[in-house]
Amino acid sequence: MMSITECIEAYKKINDWELVTSFSVGGFEWLGFSKEKPNKMICISSQKTTILNCDSGEIKECNADYDEQEFIAICDGLSNEQITIAGQYGGNLPLISGKGEQVIIQETKEHIMTITFVSISGEKTIIYYNYSAYICGFSYDGNYFVLADDGGIVIIKRKSQKNAISKWIFV
Repeated sequence: MMSITECIEAYKKINDWELVTSFSVGGFEWLGFSKEKPNKMICISSQKTTILNCDSGEIKECNADYDEQEFIAICDGLSNEQITIAGQYGGNLPLISGKGEQVIIQETKEHIMTITFVSISGEKTIIYYNYSAYICGFSYDGNYFVLADDGGIVIIKRKSQKNAISKWIFV
């Protein structure tokens, strides 16, 4: 089994992606990415509802209403949008970024889950090996990835093209 520290270290090894934040959530229920503002993610727990800025890691509380049968939420921080939500009881997030990356999820009969992040170049990194995670997947623009489990939520983002180009110039 991988500890949270080992998972974080695995995320840091993914080329062209960087860790944004990792945090605990008491009573996790649902999360979902905005389509209108792809760097924003709503997180719904039994304790509160928040909006996460996936660029900075900043978290703000908000008021929200959600429908667990339709898997949608609306909130005051992302007005005029119905956000598709997913969690351990249903819904889903894209497992392919649309830009070349994907995640592969394998689960044993004993509910041990392996999640492998496959980069554009085909490099595979195991980012999770433990009891079943609640949900994982990419934002709709493919620039952010989230994984939620009993330990909390981890967000990574694609490194900016500017940083990627300068990396090649100065290496």
